[in-house]
Formats: sequence, structure tokens, C-alpha cells
Amino acid sequence: MWSGLSAASRRARCLVSPAVSRQPLRAPCLVDSSAGLGSLDSASASPCLLQSRSFHFPRSNWFPWRTRLIHDRQAALRKKRHILPRKGDPEERPIFYKKEDGNGLAFREKDLRIGMKRLLDYARLIRGRQLQDGIDWVESVARMKSEPILKMMQDAMQECSNKYKLDPARLFIFDAQPQRGKFVRELKKHARGNFGIIRRPRNYFMIRVREMPLEEFFHRIYVFNKVPRSMASDMRLALHQNRVSPQMRKEWAPYLSAHTRQRHRMELKWLDSTRQFDYYQARREWMQRYKSNLLRASAEAREARGLTPLPMAE
Repeated sequence: MWSGLSAASRRARCLVSPAVSRQPLRAPCLVDSSAGLGSLDSASASPCLLQSRSFHFPRSNWFPWRTRLIHDRQAALRKKRHILPRKGDPEERPIFYKKEDGNGLAFREKDLRIGMKRLLDYARLIRGRQLQDGIDWVESVARMKSEPILKMMQDAMQECSNKYKLDPARLFIFDAQPQRGKFVRELKKHARGNFGIIRRPRNYFMIRVREMPLEEFFHRIYVFNKVPRSMASDMRLALHQNRVSPQMRKEWAPYLSAHTRQRHRMELKWLDSTRQFDYYQARREWMQRYKSNLLRASAEAREARGLTPLPMAE
């Protein structure tokens, strides 16, 4: 019976006229049948809504010259955000320092079972950030394979703080790069007695950390106003939980939120345009307050025991 049905279906297909069979298939247009013949003629002239389209590029007309103009504009905006001293003082320390000054620390994790493409994503995610910010970003990814990278960054924070006595707030990742390692070959059984060879990567991941000098840290935090997210969130949490006095809201205004940071930058721009902002004087006062805050815990403990506070190191 099935053979007869199949033969009948083949004969029915042969009865179709060749002119009809050679016509291309068209998707049905969304045209109202009650509109009349005029609307059908106009619809047949216009392209159908369901016809196939060409490939959609995410950024149409994103030509190299347009990319160059946008990058130049972004660089001009970043340059405009800086406020530099109007007259240089040879007795003052410089604002920016070289990253390759020989004081950086390198940390490397070996035999990572992660491909180079994924490691490049991790490097792009944490490069240029504060070390604590990088830990928070990698932890927020919530992937099992990110645990070795997260553990390496946490160990780097502990080693820099305990062994080298560096300031955790000024630890920045100035370089992060993956390094290709070896491949481990394994056999995998297939059906019918076949097998295949699987190459599993064992790559490396290295970060380089440095303690940013106080002069550069002041310019980044207070003038350029690029505040790490972990620092701003800790300040807001301390104010919300009443762990600090309400007076700190005014002192921490340049760092708390995007709104307060914008107001702070506008005020600095106005003071600089009216010649009321002394860059070096503001930097000296800011650095003095920062060092006193670092020594506050030890000074209070010594005062409780009746001892004199330690002198502040230059």
C-alpha cells in the first residue's frame, strides 16, 4: 500500500505544469484582502515585508575616517577633564610617573584550563583598574573557571599589603596579559570503535601591580575624578550605616556618587577659570589629610596607652 501511495504522489508531482514549478517561491505579504485590486497592485510593486534581507551590520557606515573623528573627540574630552597647574614649579614633584619605573610586582597563575580568547576578555576587563575593583569585577562574573584568576588577585592583594606594606587603595593593575602555554592531548572514544584526539589548553595569566604615587593618585581621584567603584561604595555604605559622622558627607562629596562628582568637577573648573585654584597648595593639603587618615588608627591606639603619636613620614 505504501509503495502505491508513493508512486501516486510521484505521478501527481509530474502532472504539475513546468511553468508553475519554475516560479520562485514568495513569502505572503501582509495585505488586507478586502482592500481591492488597486491595493494588491501597489503591494506587488512594493517589496514584501517578509522577504529576505541582506546581512545587518551592527554599526552601519562605521567608516575608518568616522572612527578616527570619534576617537579624536573622546581624547579631547579626556584632555579637557584635566586641570593642570598654570605655572610649573621645579621644587614640586611631578604629577605623572612612568609605569615602568621598576617598582611593579608581577603575579602569574599557571596551567589555566581557559582558552586564550577568554583570557583576553579577563585581561581587558581588569586592565587599568584598581586591584580591589578588579577583584570585584571578576567576582561579579560568577563563572567557575574564573576562580583561579580571582584567587591569584586576592593572593596578590594579601602579599602586597602584608609582605610589602603597600597601601591597598593605591594598588592599580597597569598590565594584564595572557600567555600561551602547552596543550594536553587526550583520547576520546567515539562510536564503532573510533576515537579522536582532544587538545586541552594549559595557559598562563599574568598581572602587574604597582603602588601609584600620592601625587598621581591625587590627580586621578581629586582632579580627574576617576574614583574606584569599591571606594565610592564603601563610603556610601559607611554613611548609610552611620559608622561615620554626618560631617564626612561634605568631606567625601568629591567621591560619593556621579552627581556629587560632577558638581565637584564643575566647581574646580570655575575656580580654575577665575584663578582661585592653586594646584600645588590643594595637593599638599590633600596629601596631608590622606597621610593623617592612614596614621589615625595607630595614633589613637598610642594615645590610649599614654604614648606620643609617631611622626609622620615624608
